[in-house]
Amino acid sequence: MSTAPISTLILLITCLAAAPLAAAQGPAAPFDPRNYQQAHIGEPTQIMVLGTPHLSGTPDGWDPSVLEPLLDRLAGFKPDAIAIEALTGVGIHAMWAYRESHPDVARTYGGRALVLAGISRTTLAMDMPQAEAEVRRTLAAWPTAPTPAQRRRLAALFVAAGDPNSALVQWWRLAPVDRIADASISAPLARELDIYTTRRNENHLIAVRLAVRLGLERVNPTDDQSDEQDPAMDKEMVAFMAEPWLTEVLTDPDFKALAEASDHLSTPAETLTTYRLLNNAAAGQLDADGQWLNMLNRPSPGQVGRRRVALWEVRNLRMIANIREVAARHPGGRVLVIVGSAHKPWFDAYLRMMTDVQVVDTAEMLAR
Repeated sequence: MSTAPISTLILLITCLAAAPLAAAQGPAAPFDPRNYQQAHIGEPTQIMVLGTPHLSGTPDGWDPSVLEPLLDRLAGFKPDAIAIEALTGVGIHAMWAYRESHPDVARTYGGRALVLAGISRTTLAMDMPQAEAEVRRTLAAWPTAPTPAQRRRLAALFVAAGDPNSALVQWWRLAPVDRIADASISAPLARELDIYTTRRNENHLIAVRLAVRLGLERVNPTDDQSDEQDPAMDKEMVAFMAEPWLTEVLTDPDFKALAEASDHLSTPAETLTTYRLLNNAAAGQLDADGQWLNMLNRPSPGQVGRRRVALWEVRNLRMIANIREVAARHPGGRVLVIVGSAHKPWFDAYLRMMTDVQVVDTAEMLAR
């Protein structure tokens, strides 16, 4: 009698039984995760990507109140989570640890968050990883009616974890009289949070304001800048961008309208028109063709055009992975993604590959 383990025998029987069937079926069709999109139990997870101009490019004296009709329509989507184009605390921590390799990213994209995290240590005495762990523990036990002191502590924890935008959600959910320094929030940190009311950035003028309106506790940073191009590419890229094709793109009237979108946000009506333009499929195709197809369909020094597009795809894919992680916490729910409009056509395409995701037509939502 055989002394082989039962598990081995079962595996052998399974293989023998499957072999004739596989042979009879012939070559398998290529796997496509989209085939699973109707197989999940329950409703699909709806994701809507809002392409936005970077509001830092608006002119001096610009009035953010023109965003109100946009916020009204986004609120109508009723997202359970909002994802933004900002580095995660983990990403900032990693970029700083590898700042010799990513000097510009560490300073440009993580510098302010690092400074604020440093300020928070005067009261919390936590580094970024410790604060991130404490944020997760705090949210897991978060009460339905937190006290002002609890909100201030969570705001301080978000700052310490490298997520000042989520800290701002907590700060703005407080009554103005409760936005004060205490055992968790130092006076310098309170002043820094108050300064955000004067800064022009879509992460807080759209995402944070919307989160406050909807009663969400945070926004979700999902950016990734670890694709920073090799310095060896710089010289070749400068030469490539000096060729006539780029001037032709930038002077094309249709492309120019996309590139100068932040100049067309002067009234509520114009603002809504601009966002409708940026979020229709034709604009996404035009933007992708203008910026990226033009790097692929012509020779470039050292094939730098192809290399640059590959790195653009890397960044988008890493961001999509972060967004997918946010969506995984809300199966059957709704996720709003707010990102620079150049990313939108790529995001929509990649998200349509996901097994239980339904990509919502942003232009249609804004048209209501």
